[in-house]
Amino acid sequence: MKNGPSAHVVGDELTSVAHRDQPSVDSQGHELDEGIEGLVLKRLAPIADHRGSLIPFLDVRDEFWTEPVVYGYEIMIRPGRIKGWGMHELQTDRYLVANGKIRVVLYDGRADRESHGRIAQFFFTEASPGLLAIPPGVWHADQNWGDTDARIVNFPTRAYDPAEPDKLRIDPHSDVIPFDWELRDS
Repeated sequence: MKNGPSAHVVGDELTSVAHRDQPSVDSQGHELDEGIEGLVLKRLAPIADHRGSLIPFLDVRDEFWTEPVVYGYEIMIRPGRIKGWGMHELQTDRYLVANGKIRVVLYDGRADRESHGRIAQFFFTEASPGLLAIPPGVWHADQNWGDTDARIVNFPTRAYDPAEPDKLRIDPHSDVIPFDWELRDS
């Protein structure tokens, strides 16, 4: 690449059409929640040695677990697939995302909230596992962007009721929720 005066002129022209990144972390380096009220994101820190790794994720003294653990299940997503959109009216989903490459996308469907209509997305891998609490009324969908099966363990705040499931669904490709599922390089 050329580093002379012509490269500087091109750089000035590019700067005039460039868009500045929005902050993605706070002053302590913690990932921002993208402005959806009630959302809680907690990145986990794996502890690794030559034998493997350990990821502590459940400590009832932590604010993430203020409501008791009453039920749990695992979600498996095949490569390239999307599970969602789903929304609960009563329960908070509490995800443990520790395996696979997963994008969790949220849409705030709560008309009574300042964050109504906002979309947030979070990427998880084995190197960046985390806990994510998704409040009632927030639509969510999970996309496996890797090449192996991905897994999420959910600890919802309410046990599943087979007589009256607390789940509404929308096809992720219906465009009812305005989100483009394509993964871009920029």
